Amino acid sequence: MFPLNTATFPSTAVDLQARLNESLRKVFNLPRDPVELRETAYPHLAEMRVSLDGAKLAGRPPAPPRVSGQAVPALTVDSFAATGSGVSVGPAAVDFALQAKGVELHRANDEQGNVVLLLQDAAEGEIEISTSTSGLQALIAEVASAEAGKHGVSVDNVQLSLRSSGPRSLAAEVRLRGRKLFMSAALRITGQLDIDDELNARLSGLDCTGEGAIASVACGFLKPQLQKMEGRVFPMMSLPLGQVRLRDVHIAVGERLSVTAEFGSAA
Repeated sequence: MFPLNTATFPSTAVDLQARLNESLRKVFNLPRDPVELRETAYPHLAEMRVSLDGAKLAGRPPAPPRVSGQAVPALTVDSFAATGSGVSVGPAAVDFALQAKGVELHRANDEQGNVVLLLQDAAEGEIEISTSTSGLQALIAEVASAEAGKHGVSVDNVQLSLRSSGPRSLAAEVRLRGRKLFMSAALRITGQLDIDDELNARLSGLDCTGEGAIASVACGFLKPQLQKMEGRVFPMMSLPLGQVRLRDVHIAVGERLSVTAEFGSAA
């Protein structure tokens, strides 16, 4: 999904490129303009390339715009590529690469009347998203410390363990130590992550256990937070898929956690 922050669809490839760059800069701190277009005969593009190498989230990302009304054809793109190496998400760095051919983008309007580009179809393509398990562990430690600190509990010795439980599933275990004054206790948080056909990640089976008074206090304030996340879906690719269908979705874990998939027209 590409919001263009204008009510008028760009009349030239130069204008479209400028609008796309402006839109992405609202979400990321970027060292350079990320979008490059090469046209055949606008709105037919020979190539669209988006590079987010070294990008950092500019604070909390805005919610995806809600589309109203019917989408209509906007662009044909012979070759589309979106890549990002070392995209900073807090203490974690994410790498991704998306390649596609024969892409059709439609346009619609959001609730403010601004144009939004939507992926409608693609002849073929593939996507890979990955992050280091150590970076993911650091991200979990940051979130846990922030939440525990609100209750006077400090957190350390965070250890993340991931185990594949199927082609699209992971069993996760986080072990950590909670401390308050002169007391401490070991905590264990467990859960399951599953990836669906639209590259959404769903969390389930979240629980917190431990022994001792501090463990009871820590799990007492963590469990309500875990319950809020139970069944929650996190889109890994914020693109409405139109007629595109993912296939061969696979999740792998080692020193890096990676999700890969191929995609193409449902026909």
